[in-house]
Amino acid sequence: MSLKLCPKCNTEFDDYSKYGPKKYCSRKCANSRPQTKEIRESKSKKLQKQTDCKYCGITLKSVSGAGSHEKSCLENPNRLPGAFFEKNHTLETKIKQGRKNGMGLRIPKSLLDMSKRTSSKIMKRLDIGCFTCGWKLGSCDIHHILPVSKGGSDDNSNLTYICPNCHRLAHEDKLTNFISVTEKIGEEWRKFYFAHE
Repeated sequence: MSLKLCPKCNTEFDDYSKYGPKKYCSRKCANSRPQTKEIRESKSKKLQKQTDCKYCGITLKSVSGAGSHEKSCLENPNRLPGAFFEKNHTLETKIKQGRKNGMGLRIPKSLLDMSKRTSSKIMKRLDIGCFTCGWKLGSCDIHHILPVSKGGSDDNSNLTYICPNCHRLAHEDKLTNFISVTEKIGEEWRKFYFAHE
């Protein structure tokens, strides 16, 4: 341990740091050090330089926001199209990144093999509303055509996607004609789950 004089405020301080010897006693003194015009201009040019995102390939206006943008690309590959900083993000880039990150290692057989949140995201990505009335202003419910208590299965052929109002009518036996998930979308939903092929 050695004591040193701060070149800015002339205060004695311990120069030990895990990053090496310190030149100034505090961050305040270090930030107030004189800088030449060339150093200030080079820093400014570095921050204003355009760069490309290494995950989605879009051009970012400055280096300063590139780190947070790339972190968003890396950590959130399953957001809806256009949910990132620019509209150039496509669903394909998110699917590709999701597969690269090891998402969806367990491939589900039906919409009930995943969480309610995930299945509702998949249906939103498909841009599909209620199978009965077409309503899609909010989230719809997954309903068993033949109830499990009466021997119905969790397969997509026994599931339908209906709005809360139709769901209420279905449980009151006022709605009996249903279109199953298999009839309406088949296996199309798998493209939006980011599962490994």
